[in-house]
Amino acid sequence: MQQTFEHLLGLPTQTALALLTAAGIHEVQVVPTAAPPRRNPGPQDAQRSDKGEEEGYASTRVVSVRDDGHTLIVSRFLVDSPLLRNGPAQSS
Repeated sequence: MQQTFEHLLGLPTQTALALLTAAGIHEVQVVPTAAPPRRNPGPQDAQRSDKGEEEGYASTRVVSVRDDGHTLIVSRFLVDSPLLRNGPAQSS
């Protein structure tokens, strides 16, 4: 019987991996989505990176689970921005 893993969708990758390990599922492959680059990147696209994730601007989340939990498809989402943290620039 194939298990379902809908409860992992949307979770941060590390949280999903911890839940799978607790369920006895090991050797999980994490595969990032391969979306094409944007034609006209915006200023916030720089935060959608490894550095942006370290700084809390982006989060890699589970978007699909395959192979009975042995493959996680993940995508990086923008979850914060400097504008939200600092507020709009003040004009004098």
